[in-house]
Amino acid sequence: MANAREPKEVVRRFLDHGSTPDGWNMEVIAECFGDDYVSHTWGGDLAHTGARQARFFAGLEWGERLSRDLVAEGDLVVQRSTVRMRHVGEVFGVPATGREVTVEHVEMWRVRDGKIVEHWGGLGAGGQLYRALTTPTST
Repeated sequence: MANAREPKEVVRRFLDHGSTPDGWNMEVIAECFGDDYVSHTWGGDLAHTGARQARFFAGLEWGERLSRDLVAEGDLVVQRSTVRMRHVGEVFGVPATGREVTVEHVEMWRVRDGKIVEHWGGLGAGGQLYRALTTPTST
């Protein structure tokens, strides 16, 4: 794709405009994500990722982004950010406390032909650890 945007610009577009207070901005999602997208953190495609994120973040009310750095190398883009949130519902089995929390996270995307096709990390990575510790293994 000759006119594909640089990976860092694709990720920046998604981060700045891909969500609204009511959920995802589907026009921006379609613009930024490939049909073959997979999240290694959330364990699935875009629809699966959205459903898992909705459940995971239901107990957190987003507040202020305190910082964000984007670094790109080739087709990979890494974000390190710090956000302030309020704990308004159950998260990891912990009932709402109403407390304001500051969370730092790191996540990475791979961009191919101007579309995000893979994702790792972020706040959902904590969910991976929790699921690994609490999900029975099959023998």
